[in-house]
Amino acid sequence: MLYCDAMTRKQKHILLILGVLDFIVIGGLAAVVVRTMTAIPAVPPAPIVIVQTRVARCIRTMLDTFNTLPAPFSDTASVAWDTEQLYITLHAAYPSATPPPESAQLLWTALDETAVVLESGCYIPDTIIIALTVRGNAETVQYLAQLSGQDVAAWMAGTLSEENLAAHSHFRQTTQFRQD
Repeated sequence: MLYCDAMTRKQKHILLILGVLDFIVIGGLAAVVVRTMTAIPAVPPAPIVIVQTRVARCIRTMLDTFNTLPAPFSDTASVAWDTEQLYITLHAAYPSATPPPESAQLLWTALDETAVVLESGCYIPDTIIIALTVRGNAETVQYLAQLSGQDVAAWMAGTLSEENLAAHSHFRQTTQFRQD
């Protein structure tokens, strides 16, 4: 109260007006926030439903394609697909102790099959990841390829070579030895 007594009548009026304005602005902002939080959109966004329907059809097609690939592929493919990412998990097995070095080429086989499905009208996401586990009797090799959807689309259109697609992509290989 000592501070208020030291203020002039004009200063007290200005302070009172500023306080009232603060309450009005804060109240207005609170009303906008409450109205926005409780508002229900009149029409749900249709493009998302269309993309989800297409993606579901494309997932089925992709799984059918991968689960019918010949040996050394197994029929345990899995696919996770949304507008941002396509994640494909594949398995292959060889009767030898170690998978042959050319087993990395199975990634290209998988990519070729992916391109066939994508060309059937499926949405190409931003990122395509292929995880391939190749088992031998004594050794397991895991390959992971991460590709840009734009690069894959350009490769499918013939404007990007396989070499450039590989150069733009990220590959990882890990090896595990079986310990008996």
